Amino acid sequence: MISSLQVHGVGGIKDAGLDFTGSFIVITGESGSGKSSLVRALEFISGKRAQVNYIHASEEYSEVNMNYEPKNVSAYEGIVPLNPASNELNVLRRFKKDGRGTLSLSGTNLTVNKLSELMEQEIVIQSQYAQLSLLEPLRQLELVDSCGGSELARVKGELAGIFEQALKTETALVELKNSRKERAERFSDAEKDVALINSLKLTADSENKLEADLKELDEQSAKLKTLYALYGKIAGNENGACILDSATEICRGLQELENADSPKREAAEQLLSAAQKLSALFEHDMKLVLDKGSVEEARDETEEKLGQLRRLKRRLKAESCEDILNYALEAQQTVVWLQTSLSELQKLETESAQLRKNLVAKVQALRKMRKAAAEKLQNSVNDCLNELAMGYARFEIEIAELDKVKSNGAESARFMLRLPDQEPMPVSKTASGGELSRILIALQLAAGDDKLPGTLVFDEVEAGLGGKSALLAGYKLKELSRRCRTILITHQATIASMADQHFLVKRDGDDTLIFPVSGAEREKEIARMLSGDENSTEALTHARALLQTETD
Repeated sequence: MISSLQVHGVGGIKDAGLDFTGSFIVITGESGSGKSSLVRALEFISGKRAQVNYIHASEEYSEVNMNYEPKNVSAYEGIVPLNPASNELNVLRRFKKDGRGTLSLSGTNLTVNKLSELMEQEIVIQSQYAQLSLLEPLRQLELVDSCGGSELARVKGELAGIFEQALKTETALVELKNSRKERAERFSDAEKDVALINSLKLTADSENKLEADLKELDEQSAKLKTLYALYGKIAGNENGACILDSATEICRGLQELENADSPKREAAEQLLSAAQKLSALFEHDMKLVLDKGSVEEARDETEEKLGQLRRLKRRLKAESCEDILNYALEAQQTVVWLQTSLSELQKLETESAQLRKNLVAKVQALRKMRKAAAEKLQNSVNDCLNELAMGYARFEIEIAELDKVKSNGAESARFMLRLPDQEPMPVSKTASGGELSRILIALQLAAGDDKLPGTLVFDEVEAGLGGKSALLAGYKLKELSRRCRTILITHQATIASMADQHFLVKRDGDDTLIFPVSGAEREKEIARMLSGDENSTEALTHARALLQTETD
């Protein structure tokens, strides 16, 4: 619980120091005196976002220094060294007009988020706006759960664990099914494609090689055609006339016409010899010509392979042979994976089914506990409301079953209020501000000790109450202060008189002053709250009577 608070430069507060010694502490003062500045200081040290416009006009920074005894020491292990001789910790937070700030916990630097998390169990500020939390379904369910004890908390924790595990398992199962479906569809023709890839004996450079081979075969085929035509002109073919026949005929004719030593005859014989020699030289090439069919066959085969390769690239949307080879490897791996992942799929399906079964069991157990806790809470709140002069109303809690299971169960809680001659309606639609204030106080009283913070601050939460209802609310707040330090900012003199420590907030020019009051000073403040005049004899008499009653 908070033991002391030092405030500098927050709102209207230039400097103020508060040492808390009581269990039920009230803070009073006229409207506009600066009580809201103190609330801002408490919010600031609790981890709320800092704002430049909250800094005192004449100061360059705001700073709040708070000493407190932590409610749960174990929550600080590993965060800050603890003094075995004293569990008291210190929080110091400063915020400058340039937007920069510093924060430390007993000398150890701390983030604002971490401070906010730690302060959740140390200090809770309830204002008139806190009544709005009664309208939040999740908050209502949390209040119900707070009355279920450790057993409900245990089952709720187990359900959250099973839910998380079930969600992970279901996610893994869906991902595996989708992956199997996607891969199976992608490689639906893999067996045929891989067979083709293997038959083509592809390498990374196969396309270039096939193109080069086809070009070479085209050139070879064209050369053979030319050779065949030339050979025909030399040695003869189906076209008839050729050089060799012509040379033979010329030689025979000259042999008959010319002498043996005739130059013409000699030249003709040389022509015939050259034709015969050229024909003999072409004989080797003619073997290739005769084998021309095998070249055409090789060309057609190469062209077909290249066509198959290009069609395969288009079908697989591959950029290169390397992509095709990678596809083939992935396809082979996928076939193996589809076989091996089948056992994993069956395992996940079995695990998921078991987790869903366990989840249903925990949901049913938690639902039963919640209904019992809701009944306990509503009975406790109604007992308290009877003592707060609201016996005419009946507080009820509806536990509704949800179709969808969440990490915190499958129920929602709704706070209802039954007024005379009316059907129960949500508290937000039927309760007045004063009734909401009393319901809020009753809920705080009904909460388990583990749900109460070290210090509970009420900011005019009793607004809308007066007379007997204000008096009864004061008694209940005092009762609550026996379980946690309770600080109340109030305008109700009746309630203020019940406190065992009283602070007064006053305005002095532009500055807000805060100081403890007791004795005659406190009597004057109570008198002011009663009549508006701290020197009124009648009000002072009434104030003394109220204070004496509390002392007795």
